[in-house]
Amino acid sequence: MNEQKLPSMYSLTQIGIATFLGSALAAGYMLASNYAALGRRRLGGQIALGSFGFVVLYSLIPVNPVTQPGLAIGFMVGQVLLAIAVANVLQGAMLKSFVSMGGQYYPMIRAVAVGIVAAFVLTILAGFSMALFGFPAPPQPNA
Repeated sequence: MNEQKLPSMYSLTQIGIATFLGSALAAGYMLASNYAALGRRRLGGQIALGSFGFVVLYSLIPVNPVTQPGLAIGFMVGQVLLAIAVANVLQGAMLKSFVSMGGQYYPMIRAVAVGIVAAFVLTILAGFSMALFGFPAPPQPNA
């Protein structure tokens, strides 16, 4: 492959920033996109499906960000660290060789946009979930 034929990809830094903004859903999309750019669409689809499953499982953890802001922030940071670690294991070496071959990453604004879109999608899904299953109970005062 020469430089003109290398597809653009997302870097580990971009994956981390998008995950911070839009959860593991953004990371899954970006990892899947990297695999798809290399012609490994099936593996990309598996990664996307796995990240969606992770987001669903993660959303089942009962954390109220109003009454437990520290715990909510801890879970968010933990999700980012986990996504970066998984991305590094899955694509770290590949991305290092990609750069050494003269490959270019997408602009950072694109990664930010992916994170924002993922956050928007999750907000819509949370709204539907609350409409179907009811709103969370208000915090109870301590006795």
